[in-house]
Amino acid sequence: MKLFDYINVIFDANNAKWEEVSELDMARNAFMLNRLMSIKFPVQAQMLNIMKISPVGQAHAWRNIAKQFKRTPGFIYTKTKNMSSDKTKKLNEDAVAMYMKMNEIGEKEFKDAYKFNQKEVEKALDILEKTYFSKK
Repeated sequence: MKLFDYINVIFDANNAKWEEVSELDMARNAFMLNRLMSIKFPVQAQMLNIMKISPVGQAHAWRNIAKQFKRTPGFIYTKTKNMSSDKTKKLNEDAVAMYMKMNEIGEKEFKDAYKFNQKEVEKALDILEKTYFSKK
């Protein structure tokens, strides 16, 4: 049984579906169930970890807590950040080479400087680019 099928059974009011879930499925999904439920119930999740309850026992404990919900709650489906790949500004390679030569630094130092002080480095690169590499 896949994770979200299992989650839906946990929150389903139909006990017949819960009875069909095997102990193997309970054990297999115990970690993620505990992790998802800890969003709303962090103390209970920590206590289950401290007491070292078996994964099957954890599943039954979370099932008892899940009975208070009429359907699968929204906190189970957490949102994640979308990583946009084109956020970084394209840097002029000639300006970067001149910047590194003028400041007597290598690529590693340039990457560190850019990472920790991006605005200042971009400002310096823009000045170099306009002064030496602009197409007239």
